[in-house]
Amino acid sequence: MADAMIPPETGVQRIARRERTYWLAAALLIVLLALGRLWWLPVHAALNVNEGWNAGQAMRAFNPGPLYPDPAALIANNYPPLSFLIVGLLGQLVGDHIIAGRILALAAQLATGAAVWAIVARLAPGRRWTIVAALLFGGYSATLLRDYIAINDPQWLGHAAMSWGLFCLLPRSAGDRPATGYVALAALLMVAGGLIKHNLVAFPIAATLWLWWYDRRSLITWLAIGAAFGAIVCAGLLAIWGTTVFTDVLNPARSYSLVRMLAKGAPLAVAMIPVAIACHPLRAAQRGDRRLALPVLLLAVSVPIGIVQRSGSGVDINAFFELVIALAIAVPVATAQRARPSYAWIAISALPAVCLVPLAAMQNIEELAGRDAAVRHWAPFIAQVAAAPGPVACDDQAICYWAGRASAIDFFSVKQRLLHGRAEALAPALAEGRFAMIQMRGHNPGWQANLLIPAIRAHYTPVYRSRDSELLVPRRDSARPKR
Repeated sequence: MADAMIPPETGVQRIARRERTYWLAAALLIVLLALGRLWWLPVHAALNVNEGWNAGQAMRAFNPGPLYPDPAALIANNYPPLSFLIVGLLGQLVGDHIIAGRILALAAQLATGAAVWAIVARLAPGRRWTIVAALLFGGYSATLLRDYIAINDPQWLGHAAMSWGLFCLLPRSAGDRPATGYVALAALLMVAGGLIKHNLVAFPIAATLWLWWYDRRSLITWLAIGAAFGAIVCAGLLAIWGTTVFTDVLNPARSYSLVRMLAKGAPLAVAMIPVAIACHPLRAAQRGDRRLALPVLLLAVSVPIGIVQRSGSGVDINAFFELVIALAIAVPVATAQRARPSYAWIAISALPAVCLVPLAAMQNIEELAGRDAAVRHWAPFIAQVAAAPGPVACDDQAICYWAGRASAIDFFSVKQRLLHGRAEALAPALAEGRFAMIQMRGHNPGWQANLLIPAIRAHYTPVYRSRDSELLVPRRDSARPKR
């Protein structure tokens, strides 16, 4: 009798229930694919060589010694200082700069996703499209970009600032002008993002182009306030660190390759063709709502910039973060503009992430199963570097950090300088045996030939090996290292 009183489910209700099921399944899959990365968050084993490098810079930011060394030195720093100051402060509270950086990066990634949600909610009102945007962002984050989940790296922190800057620029309604206060806040966030990671340029460029088309008066305000903030920042950097900060950040030792750009960027360009088609409705819709030109510009600017940045040696998949954020905004907003919205183009836009799910699942299982073994693998390296009777150098600088030592060599920078004959200080340091111990990855992957490995082996001999890493000490014919 009670069942007879329940009205039959309508077609709209069935579709809504099916949508919720798909959304929950996709969200659960994203969470499961991220578990392996989160499982590593509290341990003393690095997921990425950047973790120790960033921790070392955060330590230097609050300790004696140069945060921006002489360009001829064997250590280097090619990042702006803001992330090191933030991680340095948080690291003092947490007691570990690498773990503090992981927590901050995870929070920043979630904040970036929240910004994507907020921007889409402003451009395409309706819960459906914000959920789709969040799932697109989360899906690509857990597959294509999964190596940057919860690692001590400033990339997501910079994008969080930039993304919320975009949100501040967008008026609430079509035809409204951006409020001056929000333009100023957006400029401040963009400058802060650049002070965290200096190669985040796609969003500021896209925002400037959009304001030029949308509201010239706001553009003047944007440029004036941005220039004022930029001038204040540059004056502060100059006062604290001198001209060296600009030399180190803007002219680092890095080589570029057209072949590398094509190899790393061409597949992305092909994958973006259906995304461009999916976003086609925005071209017509922006006549009635000129705010909708912003997602188009975000995609149009971030694709070529990401491809060009991939030409640089050592530039990783993080060159495409801006593209993924732009995709997660543009595709659901464009789909909402169609007369009969369909998930077909959303599915096609998500296809690269879907294809990477099996690989991400395998990596996830390896991380879940291999964490404790990795900790055991790292422990003897950390212990022996801590006990070394003199200066040390670590390829994986997390080993030096957890050993309570500072690495005397920046391996990536020195490798790049050796390719151009610019590492004059290296040969005498190795010949004199100045380093009591050097930790080095045996294969040391890279796009170019690695001249540092033979230079070290000419004067140092292995005393401990495990998997793909080893510890080396001076040969007997080298001078005894000094503290």
